[in-house]
Amino acid sequence: MKILPPLLIVKLLYILSIFCSLSRIATIRHESPSSFKRWLKDDTFLMITEEEMKRFKRWMKGKGLSAATIETYIASVRYYHQQGYKIETASLCQWKEEEIRRVSAGTVNLRVHALNKYSEYLRLRFRLKPLKVDIPDYIDDELTLPMYQKLLSSLLDDGDYEWYCIIKLLACSGMRISEAMQVQDRHIKQGYIDIIGKGSKLRRVWFSSSLRKDLEGKMEEGFIIRHNQRFVRNRLHQLAEKYHLPKRPMHPHAFRAFFARRVYEKTKDLQLLQRLLGHASIKTTMRYLRKSSKGMRRRISQIVTW
Repeated sequence: MKILPPLLIVKLLYILSIFCSLSRIATIRHESPSSFKRWLKDDTFLMITEEEMKRFKRWMKGKGLSAATIETYIASVRYYHQQGYKIETASLCQWKEEEIRRVSAGTVNLRVHALNKYSEYLRLRFRLKPLKVDIPDYIDDELTLPMYQKLLSSLLDDGDYEWYCIIKLLACSGMRISEAMQVQDRHIKQGYIDIIGKGSKLRRVWFSSSLRKDLEGKMEEGFIIRHNQRFVRNRLHQLAEKYHLPKRPMHPHAFRAFFARRVYEKTKDLQLLQRLLGHASIKTTMRYLRKSSKGMRRRISQIVTW
């Protein structure tokens, strides 16, 4: 009878322990939350595998979260575990206190929301409280009309019709980048698209006749945006640098805010704008109408002359 080498025996035992751990996770998760919580408390380490993250991803898709939010939440959960913390009340609270000293409040809240969602997925009752952040009544990264016009004219001069179409679509529809990635040339030609937006809500987005006319002969067949969201953000920064434009306002969501301000300037109809942007609350819509810090300074100078 052959005797296995000690090193091989150790490797086999390690693989067996991983298999038992994963089987235990799959079994206990379907039990009551209290049973799962006790199991977490007894164990010193919860192994995060690619398969576990895939299950978490599928669960979030079922909850109607956008693709961008899902990727951000997964990255945040991985970041938490890479720091050596466990999913338990004391560790979560300690991590939050350390994060407050390290990063901005907005980043802390983003990661807190991700861990709360992961806790919900694990059927744990504990939730971290996000930090209270006051939203300023002004913005510093406003995309102005001259910037937008310069970007379009520069793209046309270079014959870059792909990115010309992408910029026009974002600025003339007010769509989120995740929504705009669903648009194909046939939707532009028919004048509208029915999309599944944030919160799994179905809404119809209309395309103006001027946009259809402008993109005619410039857009290729198929999807208008053929890249992932990260590539789009990086490419916009590259275009800003290439055409000597400010980098801060050059991101996908800035075009949505640009659309909102332009529509409101022409119509003064807040309810119409709310429907066009697909907001559940009109308070969210009003955030898009904040003045730039330069505009606030100019406005107060016009008012206070005494």
